[in-house]
Amino acid sequence: MDSLRRQLDWPVEGVLLDVEDNTFWYAVWGERPADGKAALDAARHRLTEVPGLVPVYAHRYLPAGRGSLGHPVLSMWQTDIRYYGMDLVDYIHQEFDEARGEVAETWSPRATVPFWRDLL
Repeated sequence: MDSLRRQLDWPVEGVLLDVEDNTFWYAVWGERPADGKAALDAARHRLTEVPGLVPVYAHRYLPAGRGSLGHPVLSMWQTDIRYYGMDLVDYIHQEFDEARGEVAETWSPRATVPFWRDLL
């Protein structure tokens, strides 16, 4: 159960780490508090409002809940977030199918979930 909780918390904890250590601040949150602890507390509060993510494998995630159908799989490492598959099936081929080869130039995933899509 602790392992699952760590995986569920990973994306938010990564953002908080960048707020604390790398001066990350999401512009929509308004002006960043000058005090580091106040900034961290404000970010922690704001992050309770962002859509949750479901761990797929390692640091790969999909958004939770309704309305997330067709959302690409995201690779999450703090605020360094990248597309890792057009959807779950494409992701499985990307991650595990060595025969898949190069990604076509037409590959253009579009994230649909607020906050996380803005970090791409």
